[in-house]
Amino acid sequence: MPPDESPTVENAYNKLAQTYQTQEEDPYCADLEFPAMTELIPNPARKRVLDAGCGCGRYAEWLIEREADVLAADKSIKMLEQAKRRIGDRAEVRRADITEPLEFAADSEFDGIICGLSLHYVEDWRQAFTEFARILQPGGFLVFSAHHPVDEYIAFEAENYFETEQKRMTWSASGEEIDVPFYRRPFADVINPLIETGFRLDELVEPRPKETFKDRKPESYEKRMKQPTFLCIRASSSES
Repeated sequence: MPPDESPTVENAYNKLAQTYQTQEEDPYCADLEFPAMTELIPNPARKRVLDAGCGCGRYAEWLIEREADVLAADKSIKMLEQAKRRIGDRAEVRRADITEPLEFAADSEFDGIICGLSLHYVEDWRQAFTEFARILQPGGFLVFSAHHPVDEYIAFEAENYFETEQKRMTWSASGEEIDVPFYRRPFADVINPLIETGFRLDELVEPRPKETFKDRKPESYEKRMKQPTFLCIRASSSES
């Protein structure tokens, strides 16, 4: 099958949806990104939390198990179908695009927002952060993860670190190679949009793999102990 000349994130994830849950079992998720993220999330019990870019519902399920009131949102219809199968009627599931106004959400509706490995599909984060700030309670938390700018710069041999530019990852699903477009960016274009939209940076983590990563993927462990893979951040919305 010829490669898609103009792939979109939505189409790519619609194709990946049936097998995507296996990605959660990969050490890069299970033993690196996911534990770092969950350690950053404040106690979500009895809080209204948005899982933005929910995929097949990994974080939504984790939040529900900790007694959060969850709304899970994603643009991919097929990924939402997987999320609905996973969490059933334990949370509301909606189709939404974090690059556009989140019209389903009222001002100050949420106590927290989780956005796991979704923002690197967005070119300019200011729109997303502006909406997140609008729908969060004053002092509400935002916890997100993304590709690390240094890792992207090295892995994709970028000519100019300071540019924000679109690249493609190639994933495999059911024997088909699928191009997934994303944006690499300098570190400044991670932090400055957050501050410009009124957030306070509370904690920044460049996670290293758990010991279990070494057991499951020893060929990558030493490299990932020395070179960053993901960036995980917790921020708070303005109190004013």
